[in-house]
Amino acid sequence: MNIFLTVDKATCKLGDMDSFYLMPNSRTLKGGLNIAQGKLFHMSPEMLSYSIHGVAEGDEGIETGIGRTSDIWSVGCTVLEMVGQGNIRFKTVDGAALAVDHTFPARFLNDVKKGAYPDQSVAMSKLDSRLSLLVASCLMRKPIDRSSAAALDGALAIINAKKAV
Repeated sequence: MNIFLTVDKATCKLGDMDSFYLMPNSRTLKGGLNIAQGKLFHMSPEMLSYSIHGVAEGDEGIETGIGRTSDIWSVGCTVLEMVGQGNIRFKTVDGAALAVDHTFPARFLNDVKKGAYPDQSVAMSKLDSRLSLLVASCLMRKPIDRSSAAALDGALAIINAKKAV
């Protein structure tokens, strides 16, 4: 991942989440993007599933569920990694710490399918409550439930405006 800082050092932007998509005609196809690679802990559940299982021959027209909201998940994971000093921890559905072995991504996918989720407790203890809620909105299990980039931008603008007052 890359972090870009503007010349005036007033704006920081995230880019290159270690994955890329094939987008016909430079347009996003909702649910139809193809992932080529990615960082295990930053992969949304739908990206993780597709990257491990792919699409069977003859099923190329099936929607993957991968879209811009998959990147929103990655943004949430990036924030967790930043406040967690380079670590993202996952918990099982019952709240136990999950040991993740990077050499067995299929095992991690099975844990995620069973309900494993990114542990947000460190972020909740270090971030303003409004920012914690934004991170949580990035990490919703279903893509349709995640915040859009526009919603995140609007919420951050409101938070920044309140800080300025």
